[in-house]
Amino acid sequence: MIYLDNNATTRVHSEVAKAMSPFLNDEYGNPSTGYDLGRRSYRAVTDARNQVAIFLNSDPEEIVFTSCGTESDNAAIFSAITAMPEKRHIVTTSIEHSAIIAFAKAVLPNLEITELPVNEEGIISLEDLQTAIRPDTALVTIMWANNETGVCQPIQEASLIAKESGTLFHTDAVNAAGKIPIDVSSSNIDFLSISGHKFHAPKGVGA
Repeated sequence: MIYLDNNATTRVHSEVAKAMSPFLNDEYGNPSTGYDLGRRSYRAVTDARNQVAIFLNSDPEEIVFTSCGTESDNAAIFSAITAMPEKRHIVTTSIEHSAIIAFAKAVLPNLEITELPVNEEGIISLEDLQTAIRPDTALVTIMWANNETGVCQPIQEASLIAKESGTLFHTDAVNAAGKIPIDVSSSNIDFLSISGHKFHAPKGVGA
């Protein structure tokens, strides 16, 4: 079989499966416990967090593990809104994953959402973004790479616009991670979402 749908999900890499094997059989300790089996699990989780931090060029303390990219997206939106309850507006795009728009509409019904249009190449206008941000905007959330078209948005420029306006910035990088370099430390990104199954890790792992 020739598999041509890696943008939807990927096969777990053989080296990843090998590295996981001990934790499916022998190293099953709860990392929150104090005995040796648990401490070994804790060290493994710490090592994994450090690896993700190196991958994104961020601090390990900034890495929060989730169950998937959708949960990562949801957590970013919820965190921004609950941190600033007086701000009830977010800016996103008309081509975002449903994890962004559907969650915002279903869970945060009093939230006002501005969806930026895209041009014939699938890219937003930075001028439109600048205009859309208001004093009550809590968050700008823009997908880095579209899951259907592969089009990449100008994340560096967009995140700078958000920062200069005093607005938090989130990017869904689920379909960018593992394909293009990501350097959180040199950007103005406040929240970034990734999902392991998009680049040869198992399903059920996000950050």
